[in-house]
Amino acid sequence: MRGRVVAAGCIAVLAGCAAKPKAWTTPIEWPDETSATLVGQPMDAGAVVAAASAVREFIRTNPDPTLFQGCSSPELGLAVSVFTGPTQGLYFVAVHQDFRRCGGPRIRMLDAWDAYAVTPQGEVLAKAPPPAGDASFAVPPPVPDVQPPSTPPAPEPGPGGDAERSSGTVTE
Repeated sequence: MRGRVVAAGCIAVLAGCAAKPKAWTTPIEWPDETSATLVGQPMDAGAVVAAASAVREFIRTNPDPTLFQGCSSPELGLAVSVFTGPTQGLYFVAVHQDFRRCGGPRIRMLDAWDAYAVTPQGEVLAKAPPPAGDASFAVPPPVPDVQPPSTPPAPEPGPGGDAERSSGTVTE
């Protein structure tokens, strides 16, 4: 009996206890106002895992070091809404700023939300693209790397006196 338990344990360790998730291959179709359905109460466990993963991704990729100032933890300043949409098997999680519990201004940056496509296992697949036609999300064109024109070096000063203007002969 003991040998069977050891063998089963070795098989579980070598093969893995859980199936590895397959890479997502389906194109992501982001929901709009008509195709988004708010996940209600009680919430599926997959929706909870997706929401937690989206919050972690938002915190990890946040470029502003002062955004969570006053919060005992970054999660305290965030709220989420979880939706389903036209892409089956995904949750769409909108992460909103809500810093009322942290003190200071409630919203600390404009366009204060991000949306993520997340699997029920918590794999963040994509961040929502910017709204079409919104110039505020446009990336400025790169600044060309142009060097200023180089000026020729100034000539070295010669010996002092009138040597350059004279013929070189000394007359008294």
